Amino acid sequence: MQKFFLQFVLIAIIFTAINFPVCSAKNFTFVDAEDETGYYVDKDTVKIESSESIAATIAVVKANLNKMYVYNVRINHKNQTYQINSSKIMEYDSQNVIETNDNVRPFRPYAPKSEMAELVNFVLYGDDLIN
Repeated sequence: MQKFFLQFVLIAIIFTAINFPVCSAKNFTFVDAEDETGYYVDKDTVKIESSESIAATIAVVKANLNKMYVYNVRINHKNQTYQINSSKIMEYDSQNVIETNDNVRPFRPYAPKSEMAELVNFVLYGDDLIN
């Protein structure tokens, strides 16, 4: 019963996020989900910085925790690395900011079949992000 309830909550959150703005962003788009976690990219923030580097804002929604993690990232898709430039932790339902962090973190690798790789592939190839 609890698993069904969590799946229902995730579907409700995903439906809400697809149909309403997330975190004051105008163009967050659902990319993927795993268990109670949904992954989004703000299409309005995607910027090609070079042939290897892309900047974007991504969000990770943890339905079971009622939390949304919003990251401004720089992605080096050639080296399969990403860098978090700033982040916010928010309550999903109220959108209250719990914590902000403007410290730039070092580049970290991501695995080819990870959720970050799915986000990168969406940014690079999905849904006509790059005009």
